[in-house]
Amino acid sequence: MGISKERNKMIREERRKQILDAALILFDEKGYRKTRVSDIADRIGVSKALVFKYFPKKIDIFIAITEYIESCLVEVLNGATPTDSLKNFGLKLTSTTKDYIPPMRIYIATFIRGELPAEMKENFLRNNFSRKWITPIVKKGQEMGEFRQGDPQELADAFWLYMFGVVANYIHNRNSEDHMPDIEISLRMLKE
Repeated sequence: MGISKERNKMIREERRKQILDAALILFDEKGYRKTRVSDIADRIGVSKALVFKYFPKKIDIFIAITEYIESCLVEVLNGATPTDSLKNFGLKLTSTTKDYIPPMRIYIATFIRGELPAEMKENFLRNNFSRKWITPIVKKGQEMGEFRQGDPQELADAFWLYMFGVVANYIHNRNSEDHMPDIEISLRMLKE
């Protein structure tokens, strides 16, 4: 009987991930506002009712994506060195491979398009993203001699705003021949 419960839990987690993955793809292609729950259901071949069983409202899907972003940030920003941490973050954020859509990029796109749901209690792009995630890494990099001295918050903001701009440019020009700039450019700002 315990095996059955474990199996059911595994199936539920897998289905939830399927829904979130489909939502990421559709939010990337169509935007949050234009994506319907029925589009997500159709994408994975399930009923709309099944999607609502996991996520009672569309906003709940977006909130789950935000929670996933936070867990990814913990992993990505935990590199061997501060430089590695920020490089990993930049590479994930600017990934343009077809098999990986960065959830953070979807969040930024939704924010830029003005589609961020009003029901969102907290907007972590506005609520000191660089202070919470980037500044501690910059401070550590300064202590280790990897990054130049200066106000760590200002350096973190400069790095974050550069990365935000890169993603905004990609979102605006996603079908052009342009490619994402080299992540090393943003790291040099911290080192020179």
